[in-house]
Amino acid sequence: MNYIELIKNIEKGWLNPLYLFYGDEGFLIDEAVKKMVSVIVEPSNKDFNLEILRGSETSYAEIINKAQTLPFMGERRAVIVKGIDEIKVSGVERLMEYCSNPSPTTTLILTGHKIDGRDKLHTTISKNGVVVQFKPLYEKDTAGWVMRIVKGEGYGIDNDAKDYLISIVGNNLQRLKNELEKVFTYKGSNKDIKIDDIKLLVEDTKIESIFAFTDSIGSKNINKALRLLEKMISQGEMPEKIISMITRQFRLILLTKVYRERGAASSEIPAKAGFAPFLLEGYLKQAAKYNLIELKDSFYKVQMADVKIKSSDISKRMIIEKLIFELCSVSFYTNRVNQLV
Repeated sequence: MNYIELIKNIEKGWLNPLYLFYGDEGFLIDEAVKKMVSVIVEPSNKDFNLEILRGSETSYAEIINKAQTLPFMGERRAVIVKGIDEIKVSGVERLMEYCSNPSPTTTLILTGHKIDGRDKLHTTISKNGVVVQFKPLYEKDTAGWVMRIVKGEGYGIDNDAKDYLISIVGNNLQRLKNELEKVFTYKGSNKDIKIDDIKLLVEDTKIESIFAFTDSIGSKNINKALRLLEKMISQGEMPEKIISMITRQFRLILLTKVYRERGAASSEIPAKAGFAPFLLEGYLKQAAKYNLIELKDSFYKVQMADVKIKSSDISKRMIIEKLIFELCSVSFYTNRVNQLV
């Protein structure tokens, strides 16, 4: 089962007495747990029928004891264990026994970060309950998540505004939620969210930085390119992510250039190249900075850097800096870095 299917089942009231949630997307795990608790436990009975335990501070025996306790003034209890992979004491066999025959009046939800799919507890829960691995959402799923959050707050958002929001924030769900809450506060009783609202309120860090970065390369402005690299890293972007952003950017600039030179109408280019229509003007301006030979050569250099960053032990940041030197055709700096890399 995946996250989308899980949420649909929860909304329909299809619940199981045993769950294991794990993976890198902790925000989605917390969201799913909150939604389950809202369905299982009456707000007035939370003091009696909701238990939240932390793996680093509990034992398997305590988990079983809480799970076997009968509900008080309600039909069901919910027992949440955060960080099941952090339990340091022994006794997991007893928990596996419980999971083989869980209490029908308790919903036990175990959450963790890194869980081995071959682990015996994972296998036992798979047979008797529901296991969901929470991975970062793909772009299409992120769009659906944004629409659900917006609709749940009583607002509407057009496709351009939604696409622009995701393009500048990415699939960081916590930041998406924070930015949407800013928009809700600003819009107030005006329930229609437009792209101008997003441009006004949401800091454009991702797209602005990468467009400015490639723009500086097209202008052979190495100092600006290095400053923007520093900015992206300081904003928390990992070198691997930065190089993938650069690779994608040059691929889209190249496609824009090719389709333009083949005579495609401007309105057709976004669909053919694979980017949102509101980005067209930016890609046309970027493509105009290069002739086709230069652009193909630049894209090749970016691809080679991408391969190196994924397979080499060399400093990833130094690989990107060397790429900047190469793209800007600054032979002196390139020679200096070649001596190091």
